Amino acid sequence: MKNFIAFLIFFVSLSSQAQTLFVSDVDDTIKLANVKDLSEAARYAFDDKSRFLGMNALYHHIVKENSDIRVVYLSKAPEWFMGRTHRNFLKNGNYPAGTYIGKTEYDSDVHKITNLRKLMEEHRPRKVILIGDNGEQDADIYAQLAQEYANQGIEFHQFIRIVYNRNSFVEWGAALHNGQTGFVTPLEISFELEKAHILSYSAVETLVKTLVPDFVYASSYAAEGDVAFPYFVNCQTFVWKWDDSLQRFDTMKQLKLKLTDRCRLKM
Repeated sequence: MKNFIAFLIFFVSLSSQAQTLFVSDVDDTIKLANVKDLSEAARYAFDDKSRFLGMNALYHHIVKENSDIRVVYLSKAPEWFMGRTHRNFLKNGNYPAGTYIGKTEYDSDVHKITNLRKLMEEHRPRKVILIGDNGEQDADIYAQLAQEYANQGIEFHQFIRIVYNRNSFVEWGAALHNGQTGFVTPLEISFELEKAHILSYSAVETLVKTLVPDFVYASSYAAEGDVAFPYFVNCQTFVWKWDDSLQRFDTMKQLKLKLTDRCRLKM
């Protein structure tokens, strides 16, 4: 009996572990929020439909191709204030099922890092995918987590959406750390995850075929719905580094031109 109980405990502990831990922020990462402008943030606070184009499709491909994965939506927003809106948003936007964690008992400054540490200890993953934005502390927190587990043989893949500009006058956008990839569309993430053997060529090809035309012909300054380029996004500090994709997918040339124009990139 004791041996059976010990085996059962061991089995349960193994079942709670995940090969891949996938953590995504919500506001300004997948949901339109404009958190740096208080009046505009209030406008989007209870909007449970307006989202960044294509992120749900990317997330579904990640989950489909990595069966042993845990999906977590980790938000700094107070649970009592935004919890219902965020859960409705994830449902309305057809995002993969996962655990939603809003801010409850911890202060804003430690909420995310504390919960990330708990998730790491609970699931003991071999790979970690972290997706956030440069509006608040995601870049710093993700870099801190990767540093804390640097000697444990864990792969960290960190992606930061470039939403706010960073210049010498007003540094609204957080700086990225070494090992982090800035992105404007989900395609950039897909290329990096393909290199890491987390996404297949087939998945990337599907995303390119279905999403690139939508981005190329989308409004450069939209405000509601399924939005490619929200009006408030300033992506001048975005760095394009996927010229190899131009050789593999003809339509990517059009997307690069669109991003160059919308973000005012210097190529």
